[in-house]
Order: sequence, then C-alpha cells, then structure tokens
Amino acid sequence: MNRNCDAYCAKTKCAIMQAMKCHKTLLAALSLIILSLLACSLIITDANEQFIQGKWSQSGSADGFAWYSNYTFNRGLFTIEGYPPLKQSGSYRVVSSSGDTLVLEFDDQKGDLSTKSSKVTITIDRTKDAISLNGGKDFYSRVK
Repeated sequence: MNRNCDAYCAKTKCAIMQAMKCHKTLLAALSLIILSLLACSLIITDANEQFIQGKWSQSGSADGFAWYSNYTFNRGLFTIEGYPPLKQSGSYRVVSSSGDTLVLEFDDQKGDLSTKSSKVTITIDRTKDAISLNGGKDFYSRVK
C-alpha cells in the first residue's frame, strides 16, 4: 500500500511541477505581450501630434495687467495653466489631422474650465515653431 501511495505522490508531484512550468511560460509570454502593447501605445505616428508634444506659451498685457497662458501636451494628456489663475487638465485624442491642422478632443477634464468634452483645432506653423488654437491670431511659442 505504501508503494502505491509513493508512486501516486511522485506522479502527482511531477504533474504539478509540469503545470507550474507551463504556467510560468504562459505568464512570461503574456507579460511580454502586455509590455509590447504598452510600448506601442506610447509611440506617436501622426506628424502633427508629434509636433505639438511639449510646452507652449503665450503672454502679453492688457490694460496694464500682465497675463500668460501655457498648454502642455504629453502623449494623450494635456494641461493648461495661466495667469490670471487658470488650471485645467485632462486627456485628449486626435479627431483629425491634415496638412498643418490638428483637431483634438479634450476629455476627462478637471479644473477651472468646463469639464465637458470639447474640440480644439490647432494650426501649426513649423517655420516659426508655433501653434495657434481655434483660429486665434496669436501664436503659442514652444518652451525649450
């Protein structure tokens, strides 16, 4: 009886060890796939979206009071900061991109402005390294 038990235990232990090896291999393969997908999601393929990455600034004065406005775009996320005090952040997605025009949809917004989804049209001037938002005549300069 003891021999049968030993043989059964040995077979069971062997089966468990094989299953663990299989699970480790499967887990390693799954981890590799997930990391590959994450890496692909960080790659920006649209030239216009690639161009706007980073911080953009505009400043001036009106009626003797200084003001500024900064936009930062970072791989699907945006922030807006300004003075008089203004702060907004959220995510964006590319709606369309053609020529030197990029249309983004701002979503998941938090801050001082509306939290509703909104579309922003960005006009790009590559020669001046500048962008304009929603048809504005004043351009934002890249902050280096």
